[in-house]
Amino acid sequence: MGLATRPRAAALAERLAGAWRGLRAGAEPTPSGSEPDLELRLAAVDARLRHMEGALEDLQDALYRQARREDETRADLHKRTEPKRIAKELSADARRRGL
Repeated sequence: MGLATRPRAAALAERLAGAWRGLRAGAEPTPSGSEPDLELRLAAVDARLRHMEGALEDLQDALYRQARREDETRADLHKRTEPKRIAKELSADARRRGL
C-alpha cells in the first residue's frame, strides 16, 4: 500500500458525499405531518449516515497511517540492506572481533 491510498480513498469519499448531497438537494421536501414515520426514519438514516461518514474518515486515517509506517519500514530495510552498508558493517564487525 503506497501513499496514493489516501488520495484515492479521499476522492472516493468526496464523490460519495457529493452524490449524497446532490440527492438530498434534489429531493422535494415532504409536507410536515404527512408521514411522521417517514420523517423519523429519514432522521435515523441521516444520523446513521453521519456516523458512517465519521467511521469512513477514521478508517481512511488509519489506512494512511499504516501505509506511512509500511513505507518507512520498507525504506529502512532498503537502507539497511544496501551492499555498501552491509560491507561496511561486516568490515567493522571483523575489526572488532580481530579477524
